[in-house]
Amino acid sequence: MQSWVADWERSPRLPHYTRANAGETLPAPASPLGWTLAYVSVLRAWRQGFIDIGVYRPDEMSADRPEIAGLFGGYFYLNLSHMRLFSLRLGMPVEQTDRAFVGERPDIPPYVAHPDDVDAERAAAAGASVQRLLATTEFTDAMTDRDRVRAWRRERPDLTTLSESELVARVRALLDESEKSIFYRHVFSSLPASFGPGILGPICESVGRGSDLLDVISGIGGIDSASPAVGLWDLSRAVTGSTELTTLFDKGPATVAIALGEDATGDVALFRDAFAAFLDSYGDRGPNEWDIHSLAWEVDPAAALALVDRLRTSPDSESPALRHDMLAARRARIAAEIREALAGNAEALATFDIGMRAVDVWMPARERTKSNCVAALHEIRMAIRELGRRGVEAGRFAHPEDIMMLLADELDGYLTDPGRFTPVIARRLVEYAELAQLEPPFFVAEDPDIATWPRRDRESPAAAVGEVFTGVGGSHGVYTGRVRIITDLAGCDALEPGEVLVSPITDAAWTPLFLVAGAAVVDVGGLNSHAVVVCRELGIPCVISVGDGTARLRDGVEVTVDGGAGTVTVVSAVPADG
Repeated sequence: MQSWVADWERSPRLPHYTRANAGETLPAPASPLGWTLAYVSVLRAWRQGFIDIGVYRPDEMSADRPEIAGLFGGYFYLNLSHMRLFSLRLGMPVEQTDRAFVGERPDIPPYVAHPDDVDAERAAAAGASVQRLLATTEFTDAMTDRDRVRAWRRERPDLTTLSESELVARVRALLDESEKSIFYRHVFSSLPASFGPGILGPICESVGRGSDLLDVISGIGGIDSASPAVGLWDLSRAVTGSTELTTLFDKGPATVAIALGEDATGDVALFRDAFAAFLDSYGDRGPNEWDIHSLAWEVDPAAALALVDRLRTSPDSESPALRHDMLAARRARIAAEIREALAGNAEALATFDIGMRAVDVWMPARERTKSNCVAALHEIRMAIRELGRRGVEAGRFAHPEDIMMLLADELDGYLTDPGRFTPVIARRLVEYAELAQLEPPFFVAEDPDIATWPRRDRESPAAAVGEVFTGVGGSHGVYTGRVRIITDLAGCDALEPGEVLVSPITDAAWTPLFLVAGAAVVDVGGLNSHAVVVCRELGIPCVISVGDGTARLRDGVEVTVDGGAGTVTVVSAVPADG
């Protein structure tokens, strides 16, 4: 297989792409329908956002396949060339953008200047947008959108009563509204979310407090991506406080799911109701949640119960509330010390306060608009899954999500003659499974040949004692502990309290594991990636963009994670009994 049915071609104008930050959004290969129907709508909204911010002229970016991103071998990539051009027009050097998004990597494609990169008119328009966004004290549109998507969930019709054409019409109406508002507004929070760290970093350096940057952008509160972990934590405390629930969970999450029926009594009934309330709030979350093909917690509640099971082993001292209070207090103390150091320099002090306000406003706003996007995509998922459920009943395929092997322009044909697509879906399911076994390159700088990509199950040499892995430091602190490799959430029960979680990628569904782990090491990511933001809020050291941590570290190896320096040092080999 040389390419995937949904793949795009590289942009000749903006030719370099990266999995940094993209990998946590769509960690698995994108399903054809998830990409061509839903995610292309997201990208069109982002394109319009960049135009309205002033960075691009309308004719600089395709309306159908916006060059901000790409799909190669089924894997989602952000366009590194776009991010470089974007930063240049905001007056930032390319090197600064590269460090923020991909870290210090020897294999990064070199920036090649283009005559159209410099555009004084676009730079002026973008600069005006930056000033306006920096002056913003709250992003109320994000709350409006949150109310809208919650209403969609609350008012969702009984999908089983809709005709197949009505299901598709519902999907298209939701996508149209999301593209104009919910998806669109995510750009307007993602851009200024980088302002705060960019402003505060040089000021901290100027007073000899450069290492404190990560502390002053931690402990903010109101981070929506961390909220599911809080809900799961509360459920885990209900389990630890009940002998009846503890006994039930000892039998495994699958048994728990069966027990939470209408005939449940006592503590099990109370837990059932609390879990139902949790799913009502967070049922749209789950692994690979940006792809409508994935199994969100509403679809697969046992996956959420497995996380509750993992959290119940953690002591009460690991409470998210206690962690937040500690981090917020440290942030306030360090900010006060920096302000004192800046006394007498009114301009620097004012700039510092602008940076702190940008962090307070835009980092939570970015996570909220991301959650809004995920919630909107979930409503689309549920309607398409109903169409898929009927396909399963008719014997066309095995699982409701298999219908996501269709392309968007095949959907109407499927409604007319679904049987015609049965062999198409079957063939693509085989190819899709093959893609999941491949390791996509971190960068795409030339036309990819996926036949040459390495397999995930390849053998890599184990890291030696004393070896240092270098990535991007994203969450402050130094921690030494034993490695636990977790490649997907199905293996989350292997993580023991205090172990160093090492994973290829994370998304919001991994958040509860950060309450169990002592530190996190992630192969792919950027300074504002999910793992980093959440680890900062939960107060555990995190190093991202280490490249081959999951391939070369081994379970039981002792490592020291320095979340400030961005290093992971192998301290000792696997113990004899390990």
